[in-house]
Amino acid sequence: MTPPGPEAPLSILTVCMNRSHHLQRSAVEVARWPHHQEHLVVDWSSREPLRRQDLPADWRLRLIRVEGERRWNPSRAYNFAAARARGVWLMRMDADCWPTGRCRPAELLAQAALWVGCGGEGRYGQFLMPRRCFERVGGFNEAMAGWGFEDKDLRARLQVQQQLPLALLDTAAIGVIEHSDAERVGQSGRLQAMARQQALAALRASRLHNRLVAAHHPWGQATPASRYSRLPPPAGAGGPQGVGERWQLQAGTLPALPGPLAASLRQTRRRLFWSTLLAIPDVAVEVLPEKLLPADRDGRWTLRWWHRLYWLTVRPLLWAPVALLGLSRGLRERCLGSAAAEPPGDGPP
Repeated sequence: MTPPGPEAPLSILTVCMNRSHHLQRSAVEVARWPHHQEHLVVDWSSREPLRRQDLPADWRLRLIRVEGERRWNPSRAYNFAAARARGVWLMRMDADCWPTGRCRPAELLAQAALWVGCGGEGRYGQFLMPRRCFERVGGFNEAMAGWGFEDKDLRARLQVQQQLPLALLDTAAIGVIEHSDAERVGQSGRLQAMARQQALAALRASRLHNRLVAAHHPWGQATPASRYSRLPPPAGAGGPQGVGERWQLQAGTLPALPGPLAASLRQTRRRLFWSTLLAIPDVAVEVLPEKLLPADRDGRWTLRWWHRLYWLTVRPLLWAPVALLGLSRGLRERCLGSAAAEPPGDGPP
């Protein structure tokens, strides 16, 4: 296959929702990279629309906005981006990632056609592959929701369905902006810790949901995907300026899970979220009334005053035995380490 170049363009795909502070840093690094012919940035209904003038003045950078999306869905967002990219080769780079000088496509593709990220800190989900391979498996599974497992599912289908070998990109080939799973503001102390735990609980619930979707609702080239319509330019000066093309989901085209499966996954997410957040056994969450521990609404979890009160009072007591066991183990290992480090004494005279 023709390597990336004018005859076989390489498109970098970046999708973003409310992360302009990351994108404004990473896009500068992407603009310095000389090996691509297009950097397609998709603004997935950010509260504050991305503006072209806030991004690097690189002729290869192209900005598109999708309107009307209330929830982050990387599977749908990247499928949308891939469908509108001009490249024969596709490279995924999240808003906090960029290809470094160690990433040289001509050298990589002389060894293998499909490359995927490895390691932590956000590198795992990135890839470089021919468009035809991405399209042959239908892209990402759009029945998934939120972060987690969509990248592993894509890899599995490429390997299992298409019998395609995947090569691993060196960690030095991808630059990453380090950050937490959720960036919270306006909170401090123990409530800030609660916000971090809430983000972790939501992430775990999303990942498990997507794992089960991959198992019970597999995706492929023939699976109907979302369809979009291009919106006309805003009339007059009242519309958003510098946001590029504007698109919107066509009504009735959003992939939906079968009713019984959707209901079962809803309860699975509910059990995992509250058991992770409040340290309650999931069997207890299952029998407690949903009004007390509600399920999510379109990916959003509602916390009430009694949840915060429980976090500040009861949950620390539940974790006290675990903390004591951890402390005793640490003291024991320290004592054993000190004993092993002591020099042997003199023998008997």
